[in-house]
Amino acid sequence: MKILNATKKTVLTQKTEVAKSAWQKTKGLMFRGSLAEGAGLLMEFTGETKPGIWMPFMRFPIDIVFISEDKKVVDIKENVKPISRHPGTWRIYMPAAKCRWVLEVSAGRAKETKTKTGDKLSFA
Repeated sequence: MKILNATKKTVLTQKTEVAKSAWQKTKGLMFRGSLAEGAGLLMEFTGETKPGIWMPFMRFPIDIVFISEDKKVVDIKENVKPISRHPGTWRIYMPAAKCRWVLEVSAGRAKETKTKTGDKLSFA
């Protein structure tokens, strides 16, 4: 699946893995060395919520795009770095508003595609 920024007419992801189960969402991108160019992980939730995203066992920075039920970007956390091995430095990233989907992409991808809060996305 591709995820397109319909507002800016850019391609956010060329190939998107979808995580629907609790285990898939918990595992996320843990233990991976990187994301392929144009790849992403889309986490789907039942209804709108304010999920907390954290990065244990991550090895690379990402952008986190929070997407509403009507496929508008409600928040973006850019260049989120993996947590350190020191428990006191762990952070949980939550959206400013409720969302239905969370998209994780390589760090810098939101800026590359000019994706901003309020942009309308489409899944193709």
